[in-house]
Amino acid sequence: MRNRVLFLLLAFFIPNILFAEIVVKSFRKLESDLTARVDAPKIDQNGEACAIIKVVTDQKDFVWEPDGLGIMAADYKTGEYWLYVPHGAKRLTIKHPLLGVLREYFYPIPIEKATTYELVLITGRVETTVVEEISSQWLLLRPQPDNALIYIDDLFVKSGEYQAKLKPGIYDYRVEAPLYHSEAGKVEVSDAKKELNVILKPAFGYIDLSSSPESGATVVIDGKQQSKVTPFQSEPLASGEHTVQVVKDMFQPVAKKIMVLDGQTTPMSFTLTPNFAELSITAPADAMIFVNSQQKGTGTWKDRLNAGVYSLEARKDKHRPAKQDIEVVAGDKRVVDLQPTPIFGSLDVMTTPSGASIAINKKEYGTSPNTVDKLLIGDYTVQLSKPGYATVTKTVTVTEGKSTELSETLANGKLVSITSTPIGATLYIDGTSVGATPYSGSLTFGGHLIRIEKDGKKAEKTVTIAQSDGVASFMLSFGFTVTDMDGNVYKTVKFGTQVWMVENLKTTKYNDGTSIPLVSDKAAWGALSTPGYCFYNYDTANKNRFGALYNWYTVNTGKLAPSGWHVATDAEWKTLENYLIANGFNYDGTTKKNKIGKSLAATTYWNTDSGTGTIGNDLKKNNRSGFAGLPSGYRGGSGAFYDFGGRGYWWSSIQNGTDYAWYRDLSYADSSVSRDNYSKRCGFSVRCVQDY
Repeated sequence: MRNRVLFLLLAFFIPNILFAEIVVKSFRKLESDLTARVDAPKIDQNGEACAIIKVVTDQKDFVWEPDGLGIMAADYKTGEYWLYVPHGAKRLTIKHPLLGVLREYFYPIPIEKATTYELVLITGRVETTVVEEISSQWLLLRPQPDNALIYIDDLFVKSGEYQAKLKPGIYDYRVEAPLYHSEAGKVEVSDAKKELNVILKPAFGYIDLSSSPESGATVVIDGKQQSKVTPFQSEPLASGEHTVQVVKDMFQPVAKKIMVLDGQTTPMSFTLTPNFAELSITAPADAMIFVNSQQKGTGTWKDRLNAGVYSLEARKDKHRPAKQDIEVVAGDKRVVDLQPTPIFGSLDVMTTPSGASIAINKKEYGTSPNTVDKLLIGDYTVQLSKPGYATVTKTVTVTEGKSTELSETLANGKLVSITSTPIGATLYIDGTSVGATPYSGSLTFGGHLIRIEKDGKKAEKTVTIAQSDGVASFMLSFGFTVTDMDGNVYKTVKFGTQVWMVENLKTTKYNDGTSIPLVSDKAAWGALSTPGYCFYNYDTANKNRFGALYNWYTVNTGKLAPSGWHVATDAEWKTLENYLIANGFNYDGTTKKNKIGKSLAATTYWNTDSGTGTIGNDLKKNNRSGFAGLPSGYRGGSGAFYDFGGRGYWWSSIQNGTDYAWYRDLSYADSSVSRDNYSKRCGFSVRCVQDY
């Protein structure tokens, strides 16, 4: 069937070319055109002045489609359209029923508000021609599944939904898909659109597998191993017969044939026959268990084994291994107990005197003499103790089948070393002269009175010889002087059981003769976290009177004080304060309270020499203590100096955490002594106490 109809075609004014098209010839801003601003302005949805695009064309009936900002108005004027658009517009689509579509035209320059632009269009002319039209109609075929193959008159046309215009007539169709039954038929195309839905019937099913007595078996279908194990549900399988096999370690494989039916799920269960034996091994808790020389566990072990012969062993330190060979068959359940045999020796213990308590590896075994039987071979720590005698600790080795002997004489005293300042003094121990100092000998445990005499001077102290390891060392002094490694001589003063240096330490060398690092540079001191000292820079000329400033890291070396002396501990400072208070070394008998509320000695307990007095006043002179608390100030962590002439600061040897240590602070302004802690990087004075 054919009809003759008229169509309108467009042709540009280009020879021999006829087609429909819209083309932009030019786009520009009209700098002097005030239409958008003055003559004919319009406001957009945001209350701002629109731009005007004047579209120059000799055609009408255009449709204008803007971008998301829209068009406020499109007014036709003679020979042109005025398009009112918001500023910031980007593009424009131009449509015409005869001329076609110019899609997504992007403006070449930014669109500003209250500004006029010109867009010149080129459009074709209309010509009349005669064409022939073939009569046809739409055929729409929708398959299910939607990826099915479609054939029309035995020709493949499409995979999935099929849409086509066909001439009127009757057509053969066929729809096919894997795992589905094909469907074929005829369809007639006439004067109306024809729609056809074709639903294929499945040619597949599923199988649902389980295995017992255990799940987790591998599934093989038609020789192909599946990715999942039992319990198992298959992917779609083609209808018909399939071979299914189930495989699991330690069980016999099982295979079956199964018929898969269209659209159905077929259940299957498999019973697996074990081909293993179950073996349990017990042994002492700390024994190691081996099977065929491979360690399997400690204490107990249980597992499955294939049929066969196995060598079992349990090993334990200081024991002979327990071994056993066994043969197992499928289905066996065996329990084997392996007990290693202990290897013993014995220990004979004797002491002089007898009656010492015996402890072997901290376990008590009576008193000496004694024989300890059935000790496992190996090394033991034996401790022998008796009141009034030094404890003896020995390591002994017990060997198989033998008796090891341990015979010890218990000491009722220990070696002591007694020195004095000065040396060469006559030494008395419990009232008996034993020669001149220095002295080395043995003293029984307990308390002893030791005394030195020289040039009419006497000094004594009571010492305790403890039942501990090492040599006991003691120092006595008449309280005269002590000399450091630089040759500086210090006077001393005795307070009860303590002997103190009267002055601040000023040595530049450790007591082993090595030099202490001198850090005078301010920046270097501020970065210091290692031993170092610096004489107070404001009083270099008088350094022998005010002493040196040391950071706490120098104190912590343990080598700062002269031999026989040490830097005072926090507790020793407290002992000094309590002694001064108890013995009235003040003017008015009162005490002061420092900032932290501890009752400490007022500054009048101290010889507060500010530069005019002498150091080390006699203990009873002016009722003062003779302890020179010089106002040497301190050096801060930044390297700067503070409080010279107004305060004195003394380290103790005791730290308080990682970054701080305890110290004493004497203030002359408010007559107070404080205990506090401060950064170890600071430089404080140091005062030493005699060892005792």
